[in-house]
Amino acid sequence: MMLITPGSKWRIEGFRDDVSRTFSRKLFSLGLVPGALIEIVRLAPLGDPAEVRVRHTSYALRKADLALLQLAAVTEEASQ
Repeated sequence: MMLITPGSKWRIEGFRDDVSRTFSRKLFSLGLVPGALIEIVRLAPLGDPAEVRVRHTSYALRKADLALLQLAAVTEEASQ
């Protein structure tokens, strides 16, 4: 299980196999495509949803939606 914390950065590697085609298209339209970098900006007071930034655009995503993404942690050195 990944630790989603404010300030952490992730690279989208793909989607889980059980993601519906319709929902994956919606994610693609938001810019959540393989290879994209996302940053966790902040979490709601109860921990869900999370504000994420993708290509200078912010979205609120539920943790259940984030769990559909295959993410790899990005270190500061690798993101520059």
